[in-house]
Amino acid sequence: MRQTVLFVDDNPVILKTIELAFAKEEYGVLLASSGEEALRLVEEDTPQVIVSDLRMPGMNGLELLHRARQKNHFFVGMIFTAYLDIDSIMQAVSEEAVWRYITKPWQDNRELVMAVRNGFQYHEAMACRRQAEEQLHRAERLAALGHLVAGIAHQFNNIDVGILGYVQMALLHKDLPDEVREQLEQVRVFSKRGTEIVRELSTFSDQSAQWGFAHGSLTDTVVEALSFCRKEMEKAGIQIETGFATDCNAVLNFGLAKQLIMNLIRNAAHATLGKEARTVLIETGRQDKNIFVRVTDNGCGIPKKYLPKIFDPFFTTKGVQAAPGSVQASVSGVGLGLSLCQTVAQAHRGVITVQSTPDKGSCFTFSLPGA
Repeated sequence: MRQTVLFVDDNPVILKTIELAFAKEEYGVLLASSGEEALRLVEEDTPQVIVSDLRMPGMNGLELLHRARQKNHFFVGMIFTAYLDIDSIMQAVSEEAVWRYITKPWQDNRELVMAVRNGFQYHEAMACRRQAEEQLHRAERLAALGHLVAGIAHQFNNIDVGILGYVQMALLHKDLPDEVREQLEQVRVFSKRGTEIVRELSTFSDQSAQWGFAHGSLTDTVVEALSFCRKEMEKAGIQIETGFATDCNAVLNFGLAKQLIMNLIRNAAHATLGKEARTVLIETGRQDKNIFVRVTDNGCGIPKKYLPKIFDPFFTTKGVQAAPGSVQASVSGVGLGLSLCQTVAQAHRGVITVQSTPDKGSCFTFSLPGA
């Protein structure tokens, strides 16, 4: 994302001076002559740094920064002032509305450029801190959920074992009618599916660690995962495109990795509902020391406001939580798929990243250290 700074001053000479000072810098520079104009730019461009004059007609600089935080809380605010209104400025700093102030006229344009550069560095540091805090909170939520799920999974696992045991014994009878034998086979298939779901849920608990990791090919795992989804997708008219690399070895838990990939592929298929031409591209490859699998669709995309939430347990844009009347409302979902994917990725010392544009599609990438 390009670094953008917004300068606000009612003096056109000051704005022109600023424009010239940053002409050779790589930052995106926005200029506004009033607080109202600045607020419009904040909504449109989301600058990371805002530098405003303190005293302007109408809305002053402190009021602007306070109102801008209602639209975008995470920016670094600075104030230009030719007046040493220390009490007002110190109060604003204590309220985190202002990070620092810059006296004007400044002696050297390099002083202003350096102040903005420091502002971007501070913004980046705060973003890293927020990300670490969010990961900690998510880990705490998952740990609590993991304890609950571990107990539920154990109980369901006992039930599945009992069902499968009785089905196996029933199938040993040689005089069973073909219809009954076929129905028992279906019971066995569904019971095994129940066991797989229990395994998915168990990824929330520490039990997932005991399933084991081994050296293997991520591409082979993707091919196997796709084989479980291909028939259903082709029947739905989805065009499947692939691009597989050969040198994609890693230390994998094959069952968990396969489940992660299947979730990404099925999510991509669901996202293309309602499109005249439905396409899902699945690729594997190597980038530096990491390997990756990437799943790209031309579907509905994800609204920007939902992107920070998509990996939260029980958050979904499908089913009853979908927009009323949308095609996604016809898809069942409880909001565990991507959260499970994130947990599995972390178990592999990897990450899942997403790029998405509403109405154009999404691209999910699972990358992990190569072997």
